[in-house]
Amino acid sequence: MIKITSKKLSSFLAKADVLSKDLIPIKNDASKRYYYRIKKKNTNLLVMDSSQEKKSLKNFIFLSKWLINKGYSAPTVLSANLSKGCCITEDFGNQKFSNLTKKNLSKKYEVAIKLLSVISKEAPPSNLNNFTKLIFFKELSLFINWYLYRNKNSSHSSLLLWKNIWNELFDKLSSYKHESIILRDFHVDNLFWLKERNGIKKIGLIDFQDALIGHPCYDLVSLLQDVRVFISYKEQMKLLDYYISINQLNERLFREHYIIFGTQRLIKIIGIFYRLKYKYNKNIYMKYLPRTWQLLKKNLQNNSLKNLSKWFNKYVFK
Repeated sequence: MIKITSKKLSSFLAKADVLSKDLIPIKNDASKRYYYRIKKKNTNLLVMDSSQEKKSLKNFIFLSKWLINKGYSAPTVLSANLSKGCCITEDFGNQKFSNLTKKNLSKKYEVAIKLLSVISKEAPPSNLNNFTKLIFFKELSLFINWYLYRNKNSSHSSLLLWKNIWNELFDKLSSYKHESIILRDFHVDNLFWLKERNGIKKIGLIDFQDALIGHPCYDLVSLLQDVRVFISYKEQMKLLDYYISINQLNERLFREHYIIFGTQRLIKIIGIFYRLKYKYNKNIYMKYLPRTWQLLKKNLQNNSLKNLSKWFNKYVFK
């Protein structure tokens, strides 16, 4: 029998008539949320303990309802207590994309891309915040503060040039007027293959509580430049071409924005992994760094990032 250390969760479980002996802990992610699978017969349910992230639970419940109402596969929330930060949801099982075999995986990715295409055409919930320039730069600062200049004196000239380069790149992104809901963490550990469902409903979605309104390529980048799994560059470009073709997009413009957002995201991820290591003693994410750097260096070869590439060669790869 597992020991429940959260009093709020214990109280919630008691009222939900769920015993601790019926719970199986599930490996949690980089957040402060904890998950348990209910192992009773004929049940496919999860318990989420978000008592340390109550706001995220409120967002999760709202967005889960929104996604389901729009015809997508998000977990149904069966019961919840926002004051305690706990809920019981539908369990999508173990068929995460990260657990699937490579057989027909490309076809599954195409279904996920179709989902992104359809969802990009939805009018996003009006109460979502925008992915602003402030957020864009705040994410980039993770790399500066936790990797490049952690416990080191920062270079004023390098930071000024960094800011100028990214200001120019962000201005390029601002030329894209079509904005949609972006789920923010659209990667292999948050996508499930629900084979009994049809069409884009085969893609089970979780971890969307941080959704914002922004550029539709953001989630595509999260999927195709995922540091947790190896997709060859050729396959990545093939799937990017597929997204562009089914949406009839301006290829040159969209590819440029894809590279910019992909690079910004990879830089952010490096900062996050080092913050997890130094601040929370979570070293497990270090194993993804080689793949992250590989993707970043490939992106930096793109002509639209030539100034950023020079910056990295001078201050990072020296």
